[in-house]
Amino acid sequence: MRKNIFNTIFITVILLLTGHILLYFNLNVGNPPIPADTIIVPEGPGTERAQKSVELLNQGYSKNQKIIVSPFINEEFGTDFSSHYHHLYGAGYDTVVQENEATSTWTNARHTLDLMQELGYTSALIVSSDYHTRRVRLAYERTNKDYNFDLTYVSAYPLDDEDRPIPYWNHFENKWYAFTEIPKLYGYQLGLYHLIDL
Repeated sequence: MRKNIFNTIFITVILLLTGHILLYFNLNVGNPPIPADTIIVPEGPGTERAQKSVELLNQGYSKNQKIIVSPFINEEFGTDFSSHYHHLYGAGYDTVVQENEATSTWTNARHTLDLMQELGYTSALIVSSDYHTRRVRLAYERTNKDYNFDLTYVSAYPLDDEDRPIPYWNHFENKWYAFTEIPKLYGYQLGLYHLIDL
């Protein structure tokens, strides 16, 4: 009896670890960009999201020449730090539409899609760090059931000295952010964002 319990626990642990490893290397579900009414950036740590969104803006992917920035609110920078990075990379002050209420990826989705509707937009590029795109897509797709917008998810990467993208598993900080994504992703799959601010 004890042997059967041990075997069951052992197999369960192996399956969980295997699933965790497979998920870790499959967090990036970004697609190539296509022209859309606007660009949405659910902000967070790092500057690659701002850099990528301004690059897409300059390449003409935002038909209305607008970037909706939903900032990651923290004590050090306040609510406007993410738009600061967009301006730093060359976005004009009349280009950035700031959403100041979101405190999580789930509320990023709710508030930015509400704002899209208010502005009369029907399509958007959602730009996020490569390790974050799977959870972003989950949050936005669930929220988008109330809107039916045309959404495309685009991955942003830090760049090396030769402007080559660095995937999260090769980037010192982002590899650790990716580890924290996995329990959050499980929480999102279970709908825990309704109970706690994930």
